[in-house]
Amino acid sequence: MADYSILYSYFEHINKQPLTPEEMAEIHRVFRKNTYKKKTMVMKAGEANTLHYYIEKGLLRMYIIDQNGKEFNILFARERQWIGDLGTPAETPYFIETVEDSIVYSISEENFHTLYKRYIALANYIRKSYVFLQKRFVSILSKTAEENYEELVNDYPGLLQRLPQYQISSYLGVTPVFLSKILAKRAKKD
Repeated sequence: MADYSILYSYFEHINKQPLTPEEMAEIHRVFRKNTYKKKTMVMKAGEANTLHYYIEKGLLRMYIIDQNGKEFNILFARERQWIGDLGTPAETPYFIETVEDSIVYSISEENFHTLYKRYIALANYIRKSYVFLQKRFVSILSKTAEENYEELVNDYPGLLQRLPQYQISSYLGVTPVFLSKILAKRAKKD
């Protein structure tokens, strides 16, 4: 039987009390634990998106590919974060891929809603994810690449060391060359 202790501790944390054996059994029943190698496609655009993902270990990215074949990273999710298409169960426009070797729990939309009703704190946590996405989209549209880079550095300092520069430039919506200019300009300030 797979070790679900990280997931149990997550639910104990959001519920602010220990799980009962019955709750542990339910969590074990509704979640699937998967191990993925780096650069594994977890979800593909055009597929019916029916799963939500919680990350035990590793780093995943959500991205789109435009009509010219260019990738745009929408967000990155690391340990103890959720990732998925919030439009579940519709056909998704997103891809989710592992950036590092990862351990990920998945849960179906139906089972997710069952837990969502039982654990009110889960609903609040997921609501925070929606707020983050809304802020991210506003940031993309209203701030410069330099401002978005500073926000990324300040909000997620350890994340930058885990990502190649081309992934960061895609997240910012700029070319790797332009990112190099941002980094050079920033280095001069320091």
